[in-house]
Amino acid sequence: MRRTVLITIALIAVFNLGAQVNTHKLDYKFGAGLGFMGSGDVMAQCFENELTYKINSYFSTSISLGLGRTFKDVQSHNDYMSGSLNLFISPFKNNRRNNFKIGAGYTLINETASYSSYDINYSEGTYNPNFNYLTQMVNGFNVILEDEYMIGSRFLLGGKIFMTGGVEEGGIVSGGMIKVGILL
Repeated sequence: MRRTVLITIALIAVFNLGAQVNTHKLDYKFGAGLGFMGSGDVMAQCFENELTYKINSYFSTSISLGLGRTFKDVQSHNDYMSGSLNLFISPFKNNRRNNFKIGAGYTLINETASYSSYDINYSEGTYNPNFNYLTQMVNGFNVILEDEYMIGSRFLLGGKIFMTGGVEEGGIVSGGMIKVGILL
């Protein structure tokens, strides 16, 4: 009888330990926040969609698509669209409720700027409006600090601080955002 009780307790303990471990490998997160473009003088509204795959208890990788937009006035704005591939390390493991991770990766940014200018001819008393449109593709690398907290068994809430710099062009986008997600 004692042996049966001990085996039953051992089996219950094994099954409970297995139930505590998070078996979800994929999660999807949406983020929104503020960023600074260029040399930090242009503030942008940033949005991001991210799909993360957990490799093991310390490493994960993600692919993300980000959008940003700035309005200086009705006719002037800066936009960017970015695609990133990142690798994260979780120094305190990523199988608990709180997951702090440090990441780095490659980013391809399509940056667009549009603005109006005027050519003024004082002798004739006329001005000619000009609409300027500039676009460039930028290869860059990013550094990310992210902390996510699990709410319940499937939902995530987190914060992210990021800095993306162009290889040849210098700093492009830096900022922070709040993210919500779900385990898939």
